[in-house]
Amino acid sequence: MLNRLRQALPTGPGVPAFAGATFVNSVGMGIYYPFSLLFFQSVLGTSLTRIGAALTVAALLALPLLPYVGRLIDRFGPRQVLLVSTVVRASAFAGYLLVDSFWPFLVLSVLVALTMRTEQAATPALAKVLAGEEPPGRWMALSRALFNAGFGLGALAAGLTASASPEVLHGVGAGNAVCIALAALLYTALPRSRPAGTGTGSDPADKTRPWRNRRFCGVVAAGAGLWIIAVSVEVALPVHLVRDVGAPAWTTSVLFALNTVVLAVFQVPVAHRVERVRPAVLVAVGAVLHIAMPAALAAAAHLAPTPRTVALIAAMVIYTVGELLASQAVLTLLTALSPDARRGSYLAFNQLFIGLANAMTPLLVTSALDHGANTLWWLLTGCALAVAVLMTGTVRGVPAERGAAERGAAEQDLADGDGDLPGTPPRTPGDDLTARP
Repeated sequence: MLNRLRQALPTGPGVPAFAGATFVNSVGMGIYYPFSLLFFQSVLGTSLTRIGAALTVAALLALPLLPYVGRLIDRFGPRQVLLVSTVVRASAFAGYLLVDSFWPFLVLSVLVALTMRTEQAATPALAKVLAGEEPPGRWMALSRALFNAGFGLGALAAGLTASASPEVLHGVGAGNAVCIALAALLYTALPRSRPAGTGTGSDPADKTRPWRNRRFCGVVAAGAGLWIIAVSVEVALPVHLVRDVGAPAWTTSVLFALNTVVLAVFQVPVAHRVERVRPAVLVAVGAVLHIAMPAALAAAAHLAPTPRTVALIAAMVIYTVGELLASQAVLTLLTALSPDARRGSYLAFNQLFIGLANAMTPLLVTSALDHGANTLWWLLTGCALAVAVLMTGTVRGVPAERGAAERGAAEQDLADGDGDLPGTPPRTPGDDLTARP
């Protein structure tokens, strides 16, 4: 068992710093996120409605700045951008403790939203750089596993502390700032590397713009669809179960805890076991498994308490397995389909749509819940099926992660948008479509 786990983990001098930065950053997010609205209310003394509106506006205002973030990643490298981004975000959270009016709060919130989206764009690019000869999916799996573990630990610690002393809520911003600052310190320990485009010629503009890469845009659409489902479940599940179904509040806690534990424990080994499966297939299968959760929530109102709890737990396990498969494979596809010299711009383009989905989905969900929850469950089911069809029909020929030389040739081919590398003999059907043993 230990040998298999070691084989699934990435190696190299950057692993401890990368893992440590990811973990402490996620602990800080876990401390802050569940109590963020209460924290802001304690700082500003204003209504939750006004705070929520400011956070939505801040998220939307940050989106047009993401293309510039992508260019910075391409020019200076993901490590440098992540380092600056974490310092700015730590400073913004420390600044929250000093504000006492709305407009400074909005400015700081724009900085926080921008740096969070920057982190989501730069981290996969950094994993790709650090991976070297290894499959980059191992680094991404480690990052996702540690994020879920740290987030759960931080949320638990904050919840227990707040239960014992409610006034401590005013300090969750400070706790998050300290964790982010520690993550920035760990990023400085990562090995330096030149930006991917340094010393190389630029590709023609029509080949480097992400919106002209049909397969990349297909993956972006699929990732946004999965994100809509995830945010919808996160927002709708507690409201529907407690308000509409009458389930005890602990049911929601158990389901979210189960999701977090499964993601933290099984992300790395599952990612290793499916390295030889085409990522497009994994996204399609994972998307179909996402349907389990809306189906169980639709049936919950018609079940007795015990069968309802069993059905919800089983559905959450299936849904989480789908999340394990699909989310990891989407990251693999996004990095494989983006050219080295423009990877930051490509991943920032993806974050435009993730940020838009993140900002608008709660409004969509709450409106749907007020007009009948069944409409929402059908919408989420349709979204999952659309993602599965999109991945099986649009993103073809993307190979599974294999040896470095073969993988590198395939990625350059995909980044150029060609079916075969110039000067290579034609491949037999199935060469790219079947995983090698």
